[in-house]
Amino acid sequence: MKPPFGFNFFGPVSGNLGLAEAARLTLGWLLAQRQPICLRDVRLGGEGWWGQIHTYDNLVTRRFSGLPFGVNLFHLNPPLFDSRLSLGWFFLPIERRMNLVVPFWELPSLPPLWRDVLGAMDLVLAPSRFVQSIVESNVPAARTLHFPISVPVVAPAKPDRARFGLPDRGFVFLCTLDVGSDLQRKNPWAAIEAFQTAFVGGEPVCLVVKLNNSNLCPRAWSQLDRLRQIANNDRRVVLVDRQLARADLHSLFASCDVFVSLHRAEGLGLVLMEMMSLGKPVIATAWSGNMDFTSPDNACLVDYDMVPAQATNPEYQEEVARTAPLWANPRMATAVTWMRSLYAEPALRARIGQQAAQDMHRRADADGSGILQDIQHLLASPEVQASHHLRARWLARRRIAGLARRLVHSPQSLSRRLRDMVLASRVGAPAS
Repeated sequence: MKPPFGFNFFGPVSGNLGLAEAARLTLGWLLAQRQPICLRDVRLGGEGWWGQIHTYDNLVTRRFSGLPFGVNLFHLNPPLFDSRLSLGWFFLPIERRMNLVVPFWELPSLPPLWRDVLGAMDLVLAPSRFVQSIVESNVPAARTLHFPISVPVVAPAKPDRARFGLPDRGFVFLCTLDVGSDLQRKNPWAAIEAFQTAFVGGEPVCLVVKLNNSNLCPRAWSQLDRLRQIANNDRRVVLVDRQLARADLHSLFASCDVFVSLHRAEGLGLVLMEMMSLGKPVIATAWSGNMDFTSPDNACLVDYDMVPAQATNPEYQEEVARTAPLWANPRMATAVTWMRSLYAEPALRARIGQQAAQDMHRRADADGSGILQDIQHLLASPEVQASHHLRARWLARRRIAGLARRLVHSPQSLSRRLRDMVLASRVGAPAS
């Protein structure tokens, strides 16, 4: 019997990182579209990465074999299929379901594993035109659909500068980064250099660098030491290095005047969207995923040069070694000019911030039913139906190969893993 249309949703919905926030936004969109959902919360790291699920408790399942709906939607990057779906992946009914994925990637070339997995999916939902172009150029056989993710409009929070160690008066720039995302890609160094170049005459300004998950990424600790040294030497650079609840994070956003993202690549740029929705001007590199929603009218775009990519994230490093891809290096002179202009011209700040808020509200208010209809039509098309079984068989082979690798690499835990497999499939206990 064919399962009913609905979504078996796999994503890190309780996580404290950008991938998790994107998954929550997609889940919220599906709920707003009144779609039936069965949710599997997928953990990506240690306990420090995680919060709590409250809103979605009634959707959560622990059973891989009892997923009731006809579409498996993976809000996961391909390497996580083996590493985080764990042994329950072995029982996942992929052959009898249509399989969709929402991937996030920032380099122009895709690793072989990514190409294989994305090519085996019935549909790739690309969260930005940038990601879509990467998938289509690297996996020509993949079916892609532009799947714009937007942030909900929220009431502005109350500023509280004293809580974050910021001056009551003065002008505050903000940049943010999750340390696990790759410091070279997020590029706080450019924001600091531009800030220190722009303001040398004792102006009442400061730059806040908000860090997330800094204690969970040992590979980045030497670079974090460099950040702390900069803050020690320049009291205008303020590090906020602690996890904040969503309401507290919005209070920090409200306490700042301008957001700075001199990134070298972004898959989408959710924080940019959030700041724009609050009416804050953003200074941003004019390349990659944020160009879906930033323009010369609603943002302060920084031109760039394409340079060889360097990275601290191991997955990026492997791809850099394999293909030597390029990414953007924002031009310092443009960033400095924007910082000086926004500081000196309140009317410019107001105009750009107002246009940004209007555009983000319009994006958030867009009716997503057309995207859902496109998904349904594509999945029902003869071309997708005809190729589904070949794709599903490839995924099944990969699933078995992944299971074999895990058992071979950890033979001492074979009995425990087999026990967990049985529990996950029969009584609903979570697989390890």
